[in-house]
Amino acid sequence: MTLLPFRCHPLLKSRVWGGEQLLEWNKSLPGGNTNRWGESWELADLPEDIPDGRSIIRDGPLAGQNFHDAMVQHTPVLMGDLPRSPHGGFPLLVKLLDAQRNLSVQVHPTAEYAAAHPGAYKKDEAWLILDAKRDSMLYTGLAEGVTPAELHAAAQRGQDLEPLMPPVPAIPGECHVLPSGTCHALGAGILVAEFQTPSDTTYRIWDWGREGREMHLDQALACMSPGRAAPPCTTPAHADGLEINIVANTPAFVLRTLRTPDQRLMQSPPSDRPEIWMILEGEMQCETMHWTKGDTVFFPAQRDVAIEVAAGSHWVQCHLPIGQERLA
Repeated sequence: MTLLPFRCHPLLKSRVWGGEQLLEWNKSLPGGNTNRWGESWELADLPEDIPDGRSIIRDGPLAGQNFHDAMVQHTPVLMGDLPRSPHGGFPLLVKLLDAQRNLSVQVHPTAEYAAAHPGAYKKDEAWLILDAKRDSMLYTGLAEGVTPAELHAAAQRGQDLEPLMPPVPAIPGECHVLPSGTCHALGAGILVAEFQTPSDTTYRIWDWGREGREMHLDQALACMSPGRAAPPCTTPAHADGLEINIVANTPAFVLRTLRTPDQRLMQSPPSDRPEIWMILEGEMQCETMHWTKGDTVFFPAQRDVAIEVAAGSHWVQCHLPIGQERLA
């Protein structure tokens, strides 16, 4: 048995730092400009105790089904030999984030912390920068010589934490890999594709002077690592006229960006693992399905399809490697 690739309905999340730029990525944002839409969860299968955390399939014979239930019922076809997450779900969460304002300075649980605290889930993530306003910045760790305890103490005093976290220019096309425990923040004016292990556990440390949201200083200190995340690393490659860049290589996922100068037919044969594609530019056709900018497509392990790719198309291909960990 084989299945065609399919999309899921986006799960839209209103955030204090969000805006309306997801409209440019073909997301239907309810409420006009009365809401700040910060996140579009493109493919999600979070634990049951996280509200509104499981995608509904949009296309094909499984349309209307909960992605988690479909995965359980059709494991060999959809998953191949890919291990599930520790909570029995799909081991990846894919999002689009529209940061019109700074996200909080925050930390996500490490595996050790999650193992000792039920309800906390490890989160390793990668931000692929899709768009960035001039002079926009992000923050990927502590300044040299600054310890987690010093940052914690500064936050308790209500101090501006920006001097303790050196800014990094946001450059479209670069990808920042943020292991769990990294103190980080996405700055204003940046839109990213986020690929992460399945978690929605965030410990906020500082909210740039905004009031009304809970901070989690002690939990953050217990998880926080010193230092900074590694700078972006891109490995270029070319194959059959495709421009290919490996932008993230982690135990949980590998991200490649691909661009084609010409129209082509691409084959996607059966595999032992599923794949995920996100369309950044251009358009694609797969049988009766038409994919455009902003579409995220799940390719089942047992697939055998040909995709018509328009000239100039640009997309992300997420591969789930053989060494994929069972991440806590």
